Amino acid sequence: MGDQGVQESESPLPPLGFISIDIILHRPPGDPFNDKTWPFPLIREKADNSSEMQVISSKPYDDAFIDRFVDAGERLVKRGAVGIITSCGFLAMAQQALAARLPIPVATSALVQIPSVLALLSASSTVGILTYDDARLGLAHLEALGIPPSRCRIRGVPAGGSLQSHIQYGDAYVHDEISAELVRMARNLIAENKEIAALCLECTQMPPFAEAIQDAIGLPVYDVHTMGCWFYSGLVSTRQRRWGPILEDRSETRT
Repeated sequence: MGDQGVQESESPLPPLGFISIDIILHRPPGDPFNDKTWPFPLIREKADNSSEMQVISSKPYDDAFIDRFVDAGERLVKRGAVGIITSCGFLAMAQQALAARLPIPVATSALVQIPSVLALLSASSTVGILTYDDARLGLAHLEALGIPPSRCRIRGVPAGGSLQSHIQYGDAYVHDEISAELVRMARNLIAENKEIAALCLECTQMPPFAEAIQDAIGLPVYDVHTMGCWFYSGLVSTRQRRWGPILEDRSETRT
């Protein structure tokens, strides 16, 4: 699910579409909103009236809420997007509705990777999920993506901690403080659930910390960045320069 090679075409690459929610944050490279996160073009449209409290929900979204995301998605389609991602992992609950109503592929959440990750692991293994809010992320989000809840272990960041305080109240974004917080929660989750064999970061603000988390726990780590690069690699297939020209079939070239 890496990003190797997706920029190797000589022709301009079509853009990936991004539906943002109605919130202003510090968004360093790694955040999917930031152009520098991606090795391909990104275009954005905002879903109007989509606050953090509306999106981060344990209850199904109403029709009017879904309509606003469809409207944003349709604007992206008109601008040439080949696929669409979103700015919050909780939008897993909107995956089926948005996929049904938009004419191009949609990947709403880093969590869409979990069925594939589970297929790579033993039947006795589970996937850990590090989320913005474990009081609200649960069965509805997993079931919307066909994820068996019994194979997941969910852990949220501390209530009122550095990450939540930045997103909820606009407190200063202090990278080292958030990193320490996420590493601590990931370590605790793994220590308490020895069968976890991979970790998925639900929150779209977490990719800048994926490397530190992986260094701390020594397991595969997936997030919205790994999801977006995998997603785009299928939407836009490009021949790798390092493959070189197609050689004529000769006996000496066969292996």
